[in-house]
Amino acid sequence: MRKRIRKKLNIGEFKETGFEISWKPQEVTEAEFDKFISDFLDAIEARGLVFGGGCSTDETWEGIIARNKRYSSPDAADMEFVSDWFKARADVKEFTLGHEVDLWYESDCCCDTEA
Repeated sequence: MRKRIRKKLNIGEFKETGFEISWKPQEVTEAEFDKFISDFLDAIEARGLVFGGGCSTDETWEGIIARNKRYSSPDAADMEFVSDWFKARADVKEFTLGHEVDLWYESDCCCDTEA
């Protein structure tokens, strides 16, 4: 497959991935929680990362962390940074970092190939 097509399809060397994350915050005031979210976004944005997701009904926050740059993906150092950041927080009950996910295709998509 030609490079131009691989780029348009976001496959091969143009594949973009992120990693899943979920966490449950401790019981805190609304102001404290707003500060937590602000601190979290400031920390990841300083590394060129972004978060997409939200809160479910059981107060678990879930989402994906990705690079804020086209054709780029977070690496193991980014995952370690996020893990260390959550471990250092007393206002988090629990957190889980999930596996790497393709940001454009489901894992069983026919286009999810190294071409």
